[in-house]
Amino acid sequence: MKNLFLSAVVATATLASCSTVSSILQNTFPYNATVVVTSGSPANTTLSSVSPAQSINQLTGAGANVKDIRVSNVTMSVGTNASMGVFKSVQVYLSNNGANEVLVASRDAIGDNVGTSLSLDANTTRTLDNLMKSGSVQARIVYVLKQTPASDISLKTSIGFSSVPVTNP
Repeated sequence: MKNLFLSAVVATATLASCSTVSSILQNTFPYNATVVVTSGSPANTTLSSVSPAQSINQLTGAGANVKDIRVSNVTMSVGTNASMGVFKSVQVYLSNNGANEVLVASRDAIGDNVGTSLSLDANTTRTLDNLMKSGSVQARIVYVLKQTPASDISLKTSIGFSSVPVTNP
């Protein structure tokens, strides 16, 4: 009887810990998109680049297990040969292959000496369940340059999402 009780306690603890780890993994997940700003791109002109994104099913394999998917943070970074100060403004959109486009983050009036990384103002109020579970999501980066770059700039966008696990009643 003692062994049965001990086995039940161990099994319960194991299941609870697996559920907790699974919940943590499903509640926060990242997405990275990289686009290239080519040398000679004109300054003071609105430009955009598209990077293929992924759905939550591709990111975590468990899209049916989460809901209330929201952007939690967005950062942009460039290589060490450039500065985010070359940009006047940036916006990040997510869409279903160009349809149902949603602005998820932006930053205007970027300072000249901000360095190689910049946190954007994320839209944390909108849920993106239908978009992220659609299966074909893409990121579009819209930007205005202050000056024409002398060499190509690799612009990496990191989007952090938060979600709530779907619980069975």
